Amino acid sequence: MADANEGPTPPPAPAPGGSKLVPALLALNLLAVAGLLAAFLLRGGAAGAPPAPAAGPAHGDERAAAPPGPTIKLADFIVHLRDTDADRYARVTFDVEVATEEDRTRLTPLVPRVRDAFIAYLSDRTVEELRGSDAIARTKAALSERLGALAAGVDVRALYVTDLVIQ
Repeated sequence: MADANEGPTPPPAPAPGGSKLVPALLALNLLAVAGLLAAFLLRGGAAGAPPAPAAGPAHGDERAAAPPGPTIKLADFIVHLRDTDADRYARVTFDVEVATEEDRTRLTPLVPRVRDAFIAYLSDRTVEELRGSDAIARTKAALSERLGALAAGVDVRALYVTDLVIQ
């Protein structure tokens, strides 16, 4: 009867110390990652560290060194885009940066004229003319030109698109 109970015996349990290979590979991997990270940081990142800014203005542009000026937030522009296939709309929000508080005071009464010019320009655009970073840059350049013509006595530093949704 003892022979009937004896079947295949399970393999013996592994010895309590286990293999040293897994911890050694983990340590080697950790050292390799730490070495790569150190080399990356010491070289200054992927493209190298940017050169330190000069004490004066960069490339003759005095505005680059100036701190940000006061801004005027223009209310949302919701415009119907020019599209023959479907009704498409865009919601755009702009901030106008000026040089001084005095310029801000001079620009504030001109905001209705600025909004009118911006709406007229944006209404003539198609979805393709507003999609992508290049299109946004072209739109900002065109609107900045119109803004400069409308607010001739105001030192406008920049026009920022702070929100853009096309539907």
